[in-house]
Amino acid sequence: DAIIEDPSKINLKVQKDFVQSCYFPIVQSGGEYDFKVSAQSNSGDVKYDVITVSLGARYQMYCSNIARTLLVDPPKHVKETYETLLGVYQSCLKAMTPGYPLKAVYGAAVKYLRSEDKEDLIASLPKTMGFSVGLDFRDPLLVLNAKSTVVFREGMVFNLALSFAGIKLSESARSLVNSKSAVKELSKYGLVIADMVSITSNGAEVMTKYGKALTDISYTINDEDEDDGGDEDGKLARKIAQEEEANPTGGRRSGRLAANSSSAADAEGAAERERRQIQLMARRNEERLRELARNSGKKNRDEKTAKAEELDSYKRTKDLPDNVLPNQVKVDMANQCVILPICGNPVPFHISTIKNVVLPDPDAAAYLRINFYTAGMAVGKDAPENIAKLVQKYAPYATFIREMTFRSLDSHSLT
Repeated sequence: DAIIEDPSKINLKVQKDFVQSCYFPIVQSGGEYDFKVSAQSNSGDVKYDVITVSLGARYQMYCSNIARTLLVDPPKHVKETYETLLGVYQSCLKAMTPGYPLKAVYGAAVKYLRSEDKEDLIASLPKTMGFSVGLDFRDPLLVLNAKSTVVFREGMVFNLALSFAGIKLSESARSLVNSKSAVKELSKYGLVIADMVSITSNGAEVMTKYGKALTDISYTINDEDEDDGGDEDGKLARKIAQEEEANPTGGRRSGRLAANSSSAADAEGAAERERRQIQLMARRNEERLRELARNSGKKNRDEKTAKAEELDSYKRTKDLPDNVLPNQVKVDMANQCVILPICGNPVPFHISTIKNVVLPDPDAAAYLRINFYTAGMAVGKDAPENIAKLVQKYAPYATFIREMTFRSLDSHSLT
């Protein structure tokens, strides 16, 4: 979320005032998956098994969304299911052609699964496979489901979101992975892929270019268990290497013994390097902890000397300016407030609570988007010190307004 708020951290030359996140990034693992856009991340720590990640960003008021699945030590069954999902993805892209109805996407997914003899996965498909995206994150009238008769037109932009949910992982499939892998504890899993797709005269064009092939998202951190024969060969190689070091003969050795000795030496060298790296990491972690302890002590002393100052612009509603209209945005410079219309009522917001303001070029109507400093996301170095303290103070129990968007046919009402 902090990178979305400041794209320069990934060397992206975009004005950070134009970029905001659409929702808090969603990270799920450990067999608990919910692929709705309203879902939340798992409350526990991430487990290194099947990890799904979803995030949305807004640039100059226009929304986008992407989702990927990361496979850690995946069994063969999981890999094959993911390849099937990729096949469904390609079939759905072909159905997103000008002139085709939106329901053709769902039909293409079902048709592909039947052709691949994977009818059991049809029940795992989502009821909605995406939606139109624009100024609104989700257009409820343009949804990729099994019933929509609206026709694809050139220039439309959709978020194609495909997933399999609640797939059971058999005991036999889990038995094939390393005993240290978190997949051992996984009884069911889910997979998801979501991309932004633009409808062109030549068909669907994927706008989010991040890789999704199996080689791009699959990782192995625990090698497969070695059998007893492999352990015996390792012991024999180490024994021969030790005997040769203790009693060098200078004679010729067989190729197999030489290979075994060389392998043992390489293994011991790798183990020694790993031990040194662990020791170095432990020292660096210890130094880092001491540094954090010093900074924490300094921070606590600073907080004791300087408490957050409450914002108080108006003592009562009678103090509001007399010329405030019910549906107009007004700036009160004398009291450092911006008065915003909410349900026809003027509500004041202190200017220090505002993170940034976006006013894109108007077309038929004018838009105004105001972003506020809120808890649960990076406040940023540019935030006023007092606001940072107030956010930290009220974060445990207060409800924050993150953003407000206003639309008016009269641009003067917003400026």
